[in-house]
Amino acid sequence: MTAPDPFRVAFVLAALTALRAIGPEIAPGIGDVASHPDELIFGFFTLQLFGFLTVAMPRWIGRPIAPPWLLWGVLAAHAAAFLWGSVDLHTGGVLRALTGLSGVVLLLAAVPPGKTAETLPILGLAALHTLLGVAAFLYGWPGATMAGLAVIVLICIEVSNRIGIAVLAVARERAGYPKLKPVPAWIALPQRAFTILALALWGLGWNAGWPALAAFLFGTAWFVHIEPWRIKPYAGCVIMAVGLLWKRLAMLLLAVMDLGLADVSPFAVIHAFAVGGIATLAIAIATSIVRKKDKRSLMPSLLADIIYLAITAAAVARVGAAVEPGLHDELIIAGRWSWAIAFVGYILFTLRGVVRQPSPSMQIRQPSPENRAAGST
Repeated sequence: MTAPDPFRVAFVLAALTALRAIGPEIAPGIGDVASHPDELIFGFFTLQLFGFLTVAMPRWIGRPIAPPWLLWGVLAAHAAAFLWGSVDLHTGGVLRALTGLSGVVLLLAAVPPGKTAETLPILGLAALHTLLGVAAFLYGWPGATMAGLAVIVLICIEVSNRIGIAVLAVARERAGYPKLKPVPAWIALPQRAFTILALALWGLGWNAGWPALAAFLFGTAWFVHIEPWRIKPYAGCVIMAVGLLWKRLAMLLLAVMDLGLADVSPFAVIHAFAVGGIATLAIAIATSIVRKKDKRSLMPSLLADIIYLAITAAAVARVGAAVEPGLHDELIIAGRWSWAIAFVGYILFTLRGVVRQPSPSMQIRQPSPENRAAGST
């Protein structure tokens, strides 16, 4: 057994928060419908992002981001906030919001001159997200939850556009297909601009129909260009593509709803983004990081496959419950248990490398899609 890295602790705390937010109602405080949006948006996603940045930022800036004791201090405060939330959810949320803001300030302070272009888009959005958490818990702003969801969707898009496309491009080459050409600017730039506009309008409660439709069309062109079907099913590449597809579907649902083309429940849009898009991509990216750190990048994993199937089932069930009211109760139960299976498996997958390292004879020294993608970013 080895000491856990900070990112593993962040991912485990994120998973525990996710289980408390949407898990099966087997104990008081678990799966509370009234509190689970803020638990996910300002709890799970904040911790997941912090864990990701502790791994990604040293690569982006070319040096360690902070003394280890500072990172552990932030994580200890997050753990205290989680435990406090088991007794008093609101006070735990206040502590978590302030801790999340402190973590982003720590990361911003670590950026050296000349490296802002690589880090500012994501760190700026992370700062905005944590400030919305402060507004939600300290000042009770009712619009903070939807605005926070819109911001975290945008962060997820920024991260997946950096890492997801790189991982899929390498996987495509491994499958024997020609090297992926960069996405043309006439697709990439409008897709990004319309996505930002649509999410900003949606987060503020304004009509986002036409920008969402444009974002869907350009996003679909972007998706088709990278040809995700030309990959082999290893190292989490398929679930990465599934998450990218969910984001396009969510944008289409938003466009259809706000343009009045069909009767689409707002909860279908919310859960297509939150569970189908963000949670799926968060798990895909995090398990890719864990695979790389555990030196298991090219090794098959039944546990990972179970996680991916379970989070996909949770997304389908939760969106289906909003689309088909007649099956609402049954699908909600199925979604909660699928969510629980996914995140219990995620905890085990994250901690596996701490408990048991692969033997040297089992380690494949061939570079993986994650290794090469991380190097390219």
